[in-house]
Formats: sequence, C-alpha cells, structure tokens
Amino acid sequence: MEREISVKFGLIRVGENSYDHDIIVHANGTVSRRKKELSKELRSRYGHTPLTVAEVKELVEEKPDVIVIGTGIYGALPLLDVKEYIISSGIEFIATKTPEAIEIYERLCKEGKRVVAILHITC
Repeated sequence: MEREISVKFGLIRVGENSYDHDIIVHANGTVSRRKKELSKELRSRYGHTPLTVAEVKELVEEKPDVIVIGTGIYGALPLLDVKEYIISSGIEFIATKTPEAIEIYERLCKEGKRVVAILHITC
C-alpha cells in the first residue's frame, strides 16, 4: 500500500488524511494514534512524553522486519530502552528525525519489507 507521507511541525499527512498528533503506520499499512498514555507518567521528567517499551510491545507482535522511529522534526523524542527491546526481539531498529524516517520508511516499503513506523510530529 503506497501512500505519500509528508510532515511539518505539528502536522503529518498520510495519503489524503492529515493528523495533528503522533501516529503509527502499522505493518499492514493502517494508521493509528500513538498510545502516549502508556508512557504519560514520565512526561514531567522529560518535558514531553518519551517513547517507551510499553508503547512498542504490541508493534513487535506485528512481526515487522523493521521498526522505524521518527524522533521529531528536531530529533528530540526520548527513547527509553526501546532500541534494546526491539533489537532483542529480532527486529531491525532505525531511529532518526521524522522527515528522514519517512524517507527510510517509504524506501523500505518499496523494497518489500514489512515495516512499522512510529512518527513523532513535533520537537
């Protein structure tokens, strides 16, 4: 399922749909809201909600080849033990600023990989 994805601070567009919140593009191509409430208790410590293992557990169950994380426009999203958890699950891990993560996600999909993308759209 190929759809163009674009992002600017605070807004991401996937095909014809626009979102003003962080999203997950699942291995089957569906889009959902990032479940930040699973990591919310850590917000005060980091200034915003970090990405935690609690959020990626169900994504690992999708058995993707790769999980790509867009860490925000400026790359400021904290990742807490996420890299280690994903790699220990036998899944390739890529994290970079969201605009670059989108490019990588689209390239990997064109290569026929099963990819999950977690895309942070601010900081």
